[in-house]
Amino acid sequence: MSNYFGTDGIRGIAGEDLTARTAFALGNALCRQQKGVSVVVGRDNRVSSNMLFLGLSSGITAGGGNVIDGGILPTPAVSYFVKRYNADYGVVISASHNPAQYNGLKVFNSYGNKLAREEELKLEKVFDDTLHSHTLECGNFKQLSYRQRMQYLKFLEKCTTMQLHGKKIVVDCANGVASFFAPQIFKKLGAEVIAIHTEKCGYSINENCGALYPQDMQKTVLDTHADIGFCYDGDADRLIACDENGQLFDGDKLLYMFALRYQQEGKLGNHLVIGTAHTNTAIVLQLAKKNITVLRADIGDKYVAEMMRKYHAVLGGEQSGHLILADYISTGDGILASVKIAELLQNGPISKQANIELMPQYNLTVKVRDKVRILGRESVQLAIENANKQVERIVVRASGTEDVIRIFSEAIEWQVAKKTAENVRDTIIMEDKECAEL
Repeated sequence: MSNYFGTDGIRGIAGEDLTARTAFALGNALCRQQKGVSVVVGRDNRVSSNMLFLGLSSGITAGGGNVIDGGILPTPAVSYFVKRYNADYGVVISASHNPAQYNGLKVFNSYGNKLAREEELKLEKVFDDTLHSHTLECGNFKQLSYRQRMQYLKFLEKCTTMQLHGKKIVVDCANGVASFFAPQIFKKLGAEVIAIHTEKCGYSINENCGALYPQDMQKTVLDTHADIGFCYDGDADRLIACDENGQLFDGDKLLYMFALRYQQEGKLGNHLVIGTAHTNTAIVLQLAKKNITVLRADIGDKYVAEMMRKYHAVLGGEQSGHLILADYISTGDGILASVKIAELLQNGPISKQANIELMPQYNLTVKVRDKVRILGRESVQLAIENANKQVERIVVRASGTEDVIRIFSEAIEWQVAKKTAENVRDTIIMEDKECAEL
C-alpha cells in the first residue's frame, strides 16, 4: 500500500500532511528515473502552492533535472505543455476540489497521462534516498513567458470553429485557476461573459463555490437570463453545468450529451464510452438503446483514462465532472469540455438536448479514524451485502485523498436509496467507535 500517493496523487493539509520536504522528495525521485529529466510544473493559486513549488523545484534541480515553470495553470494545461515541450514529466501543485488549506502533487508522464499505480510506488521507494548532483551538474530553471503560457488558451480556441456571438454565459471559477482562463476563452469566442467567484488571492479557493457548490451559478443564470452556466473546481479539471432554467447537468448528463454527439459525428468507432461505478444506470440503459456501451472503471479520472487507452475509447467521464475528450487531450479538462458544450447552443436551448430522467442516487460521506480497517470489519461487509439486496447498486469505498468512507446508493425510489445508504453509514459509525476503544 502507498504511504504517499492516493487516488489522485499526493494530497493533504499543507504544512502538516504535505510539506516542502515531501515536495523535494518527489522532485528528487523523478531525477532517479532517468538522467537529466525535464519537468513542467504548474500550480493553482492556493497560498501554499509557492512553498511546495520551491521545494519541488529544489528537489528536481538538486538531482540534476530541469524545471520548466508554467506558473499558475489548470491541471490539463500541464498535460498539454508536457507534450508541447517534450518534457519527461509534469507536476501539478493543486488539491483540486478540496478547501484552501489542502494542497497536492499530481504527476504526469511524457505522454501527458497521470502516472499508473506501479509508477507512483516506484517513485516512493526512493523518497528517503536523496540524490545530490555534482555542483556543476545541478539542473536548470526556466520560466515560461506570459505569451508561452497563453499557448494553452490558443489550444482551447483551436478546439472549436464556433463563434458564440449573442450568447450569454455564466462561469463560476471557484476562486481558482479557471479565473485566469475561462472568462478569456469565452470572450475570445464572442460570448457575453458573466464571471463569478474569480478571487485570485488563494484563501477562498472552492469556498462555497465552484463544482461542489453550484447554487450561485444557477441563481446567476436565472437572474441574468443567461443561456448556460459552467462551474469549475480549483484546478479546472472538472465541469458542472446548468441550462437556461438553472437545472443542473452533472458529469453523467454531460457524458450522455457528448456520447450522442460523438456518435452523430462518427467519432465513436467502437461504440464505447467509459464511465465509473457511480455512472447513473439510466445513462447506461439509454445509451445501450442507441448501440453505445458504457464500461465502468474504478472511481478516479486516471482510472477512466487508463481504461480508455486500454479499449481505444475517445470519450470518458465521471459523475463528479471529469470529462476526457481524448481526441483533444488525454486528461480531464473542464474548460475544454465547457467550450464544446457551449457549441451545442447553436442547436437551441440546452434544456432540450439532454432529455433524460436519471435514476435516484444518494451519497454519504463518513469521517473515520482508519478507513481500511473499518471496511474490513465483518459487520460492515454484512451491512453492504444486505444493502445490495434492497437497491439497484451500492458502492462503499475508502476515499483516496481523505480519511473518509464514501457511500453511494442507487434505487428506483430515492427514499429507498437514502435509507439503505444511511443503514450502512450507521454500521460504519458504530464500528468506528468500537475501533477507537480497542
